[in-house]
Amino acid sequence: MTPLLAPSNLTLPVGPPQLHFIPPPRFSTTSFENYAPQHPSQSAARDTVREFAIAAPRPSATGSWLRWRPRQRPQPGSGLYLDGGFGVGKTHLLAAAYHESSSVKTYLSFQELVYSIGVLGMTGAQEAFRDSRLLCLDEFELDDPGNTLMVKSFLAAAFARGTAVITTSNTPPEAQGQGRFNAEDFKREIQSIAERFTVLRLEGPDYRHRTQAGALLSQQEFAALLACETRLPVLRLEWLELLALLSRYHPIRYGELLRPVGSVYLANLTQLKDQGSALRFVHFVDKLYDLKRGLRISGDLPVSELFDASYRHSAYAAKHFRCLSRLLELLGEGRQ
Repeated sequence: MTPLLAPSNLTLPVGPPQLHFIPPPRFSTTSFENYAPQHPSQSAARDTVREFAIAAPRPSATGSWLRWRPRQRPQPGSGLYLDGGFGVGKTHLLAAAYHESSSVKTYLSFQELVYSIGVLGMTGAQEAFRDSRLLCLDEFELDDPGNTLMVKSFLAAAFARGTAVITTSNTPPEAQGQGRFNAEDFKREIQSIAERFTVLRLEGPDYRHRTQAGALLSQQEFAALLACETRLPVLRLEWLELLALLSRYHPIRYGELLRPVGSVYLANLTQLKDQGSALRFVHFVDKLYDLKRGLRISGDLPVSELFDASYRHSAYAAKHFRCLSRLLELLGEGRQ
């Protein structure tokens, strides 16, 4: 019999979450060599990102930075902003840059950066990342005015220290915040962030559509796969149980909940009717994807209709469509 976990079996360590500032398991072995461009802009981005990562300042044997002499003021840092649709390889290139660089380096999601600043305070966060000379920041997204001001201050100090920054996003820098808050009031702040980055636009098809995409299962298919699942242990829960579980924890802790899990079997999916549940589910799928956990879902709903039409094309549409792209890949993995 397949060993099963229930939501009640999931426990979190006492204290703040343990964040690991390295690429997650899905991207632990990515490189520039195993990136497969599907469009000339992807080839150009690969070459530019590689050159940028190699050129990031690194310590010499004596501990001084090769880009400047001891006691000299460091040169201001610079950034690359990888902009593009879903499945064009932005995160692959970000992780490849981390692996390629010989600098002191940090890899984290935008959500992890905002959380770290909130917990440590601006001074504490600056100190925590002070030695990093390459900052790889995935899924850059200015969701609210508070995040905008925090990130502006953090990046300004990082650039002043000479830190090189690479970030990815599905939203062009000048469009950050639009539809989620009065971005016009924060135009100067957004512009001050954007002007420090060189934007690389990646075009091309979603590579996930080139493979066998997954789909929801019937109850019979769901039960048959569960009986022979090899990615153990299995977290088996109903759709409403999942939504209740996610509502109890900050999204930053979803990774900790999933670490002991091999695969998730989610029964009786129905349409998401509110934005809060939808955004929590987006974070959940992102973490499943990063950790390379298995996923099987039963239900009669077409995956394309998971998000209610009233907000499917809202200000958070990029998050929703990224979720659908990753969800289809997860559901298709391991299919015969």
